[in-house]
Amino acid sequence: MELIHNASSAPEVLAALSVYVESLRNSTAIPDWCRKLPLQGEADVRERMTALFAVVNLTSQHLLDRECNAAKRVLGVFATAIERLSPRNAARSSTKD
Repeated sequence: MELIHNASSAPEVLAALSVYVESLRNSTAIPDWCRKLPLQGEADVRERMTALFAVVNLTSQHLLDRECNAAKRVLGVFATAIERLSPRNAARSSTKD
């Protein structure tokens, strides 16, 4: 998550998130299509986040703690990526330099 947080451009964020997504290839808690590469930008990451919210909700309702916790961790990483990809936040981070 640190790589994503410290990325200075959208391509760097997507590259770091892609490395993370690749590490999930054997995770049964995350839907297959959420683990497919390449990532296609902010809209694609948002769609995957929507699916991850559903996974968290369903696994929580069915008391599948391990799967729910895994999905929450992945959702947190995707949320960090969205925060970095957001044009509003990208403009803010470029003025920090």
